[in-house]
Amino acid sequence: MSFEKIGFIAPSTCIPRCEKPALGKTAHLLRKAFDVKDIYFSPHLYSSDEDIDHVTATAEARAEVFKRAIRELDLIISVAGGTGAEDILRRMDKKDYRIIRERRPLFIGFSDFTFLLNEIYHMSRVPAVYFPSLKLGQGNFKKIFALISGEEIQYQGQAWLTPPPPRRLSGIPIGGNLSTFVNFLNRKKPPRFSWRRHVLFFEDIQVDVEDLHRLLAALRRHNVFKEIKGIVVGSVGQTNKNSHAKKQQREALRFIRTYLDDVIRDRRKRGFPLPILVVSNFGHYRQRNLMAVPIGGKVTISKSKKLTFWIGRRPAKNGQSS
Repeated sequence: MSFEKIGFIAPSTCIPRCEKPALGKTAHLLRKAFDVKDIYFSPHLYSSDEDIDHVTATAEARAEVFKRAIRELDLIISVAGGTGAEDILRRMDKKDYRIIRERRPLFIGFSDFTFLLNEIYHMSRVPAVYFPSLKLGQGNFKKIFALISGEEIQYQGQAWLTPPPPRRLSGIPIGGNLSTFVNFLNRKKPPRFSWRRHVLFFEDIQVDVEDLHRLLAALRRHNVFKEIKGIVVGSVGQTNKNSHAKKQQREALRFIRTYLDDVIRDRRKRGFPLPILVVSNFGHYRQRNLMAVPIGGKVTISKSKKLTFWIGRRPAKNGQSS
């Protein structure tokens, strides 16, 4: 698999200038790996809009960069989370999704970009990768390179919140940042998925148990838990490594298990159990061996908690497999 044109965009919040070395290192790794001479950098990577300073530019300007990217680039990388990616959705049309479907660029991003990653998969059935792009240099590049090159990659889970599945579980990864994914679903006409084919991955930042309750209640309202094939939970809440953060994570996991207890029992009676796996390397501010999740790709999860991901082969522009 080859990527002739690679670019970095900032559809949400900008990155501070102190992150410029990390961006340069990431660009260098990609340039060397794919033998790319020129890499596109959005003009908004470090800027803030004059009127709304938590986004990089006006919605029109951000959408213009995004529309150019899907037409010209093969690998499109969002540099930050924050808020604002949803604005671009209002400026997308059927022609844009058709172009994505035909060209099949690969998107990488995380956090607020969850909205667009899942929307692209929903509208165009093109896989995308949930991963904090500027962490490529922290011992993560080897697996990311393997994944986007069409190979399988593996990670080890931490613990089962429920009894493990009796046999290997396979499905299509979906989700990302939980708050953003719930926002993605909360529309007048929610996107429709065959949940039975999917495995929900979620993580979040700075949410307490009450916030978590609201988010899980929204997923319940969308009937996600009745049919979803499995759930993988990453870090939820605070991100530092002190004892309070660990306690908060334990409380969040305990709440998830308690809140979904009726669903778990009902699904077991139906002969369609709901396995829930906890992982320690999925979420904000994690560092080495950080999990890359191919939204719309494939995942298998073994009873021994091993996760195997692959994204599938990306057709070249001439229609032949690359």
